[in-house]
Amino acid sequence: MTHAQSNATGRRRDSATSWRVGKLFDAPLFAVSRKELLKAARDAVRALALDRSERQLIECLAVCFGEQQLAHGLLCWPSNTQIEKKTGMSERTIRRTIVKLRERGVIVMRDSANGKRFPISNAKGELVDARGFDLTPLHARAAEFAERARALDIEDRVRRQLRDDLTAARNALLDLCAEDPSGAYAEILARAKVVSRPSKAAAPEEYATAIEAYVELAEESRAVRYRVDPSAESPGSAGHAGRHSEQKSKPSTEDCNAPRHRSPPPSDQPDYSSNDAFRERKGGDVRRNERTTLGTADRAIPKDLALWLAACPELGEWGTVTTIERAATLGAQFIRACGLARHAFDAASTRLGAVNAGLLGLFVVQRHADGEQRGGTPIRSPGGLFVMLAREIERGRHPLEKELIAMQRRRGRNWR
Repeated sequence: MTHAQSNATGRRRDSATSWRVGKLFDAPLFAVSRKELLKAARDAVRALALDRSERQLIECLAVCFGEQQLAHGLLCWPSNTQIEKKTGMSERTIRRTIVKLRERGVIVMRDSANGKRFPISNAKGELVDARGFDLTPLHARAAEFAERARALDIEDRVRRQLRDDLTAARNALLDLCAEDPSGAYAEILARAKVVSRPSKAAAPEEYATAIEAYVELAEESRAVRYRVDPSAESPGSAGHAGRHSEQKSKPSTEDCNAPRHRSPPPSDQPDYSSNDAFRERKGGDVRRNERTTLGTADRAIPKDLALWLAACPELGEWGTVTTIERAATLGAQFIRACGLARHAFDAASTRLGAVNAGLLGLFVVQRHADGEQRGGTPIRSPGGLFVMLAREIERGRHPLEKELIAMQRRRGRNWR
């Protein structure tokens, strides 16, 4: 006997895509965490170009997943009223968005006969099944979504670089044709106006074509300019009074035997009139303000591995952690999975150091996990909290040791 539904229940319109997806993917035979589903949801938003309502709903479902390992799928069963409270969308928008996600092959519906969603328990009170949203397709397509999101990120970086190159080539052409009293560059400027400027979402080939056109026009303008004024090619050549062409006609009256001004003896004190004033007396590749920031972060973020293991049970889900560097690496992965932008974490790593930034990410993720428990304070934006704490730690205003000790005491674990 199986719980598979043979027809569309809850008077919900059936979909060919939803039917095919339900046939392709089976429930995983291992535990799936909420973080993995949330990461897959964010990659799906990027890969499938989901709109705002689709993004809100799929992330809401990933957060509502209780990490129950059921035999019939990765199920969650929030009602439309609960989704409305979490996302702020109207019920009509929620219904439309559910249909769109089903058609995109991200979720599968397992509703009851009357369209309700609820868990099913056995006589012992153990959860054995449920009626609601099946997120198995989202987890099964996680690798596909991640690969597509990576490819899109690479395309965006290439497109930004090409856009900068296009601007540089166009500015070079305009600078060459800026002074044109004789009208020699009028034809070239007219042809430059005809060159189509690609949009931000244009393909890299369009950018390359436009850059090539501007470079060719710049070469033509240089040929016209240097043919009209050959002396413009080398400002110090014959026929042009360069800044080194003037010769002193009078002989020097300086006495060779006269005592010359000697430079003062070298001093151990740094020269504060140059850029070296910002560097340390020893170790010249790190600026003084950067060294100060790193020292402040080291004092604010403890490096006691036992304290972190006692305060952050999230580390226990990833096996045995033996070094503080491993804990920082896991913290960086956790905070990125919670939606923190890559440039925000890179900026924090530059200012605070890679290990400090990773440990701060671990602290924020644990605070986020504690907020989802009963009686906890929910954190709506873990990424925003990370950025705020990084700024406060950089200013020396928010040491974490007291909060870590309080977290491990709440769990009844002995640190010392």
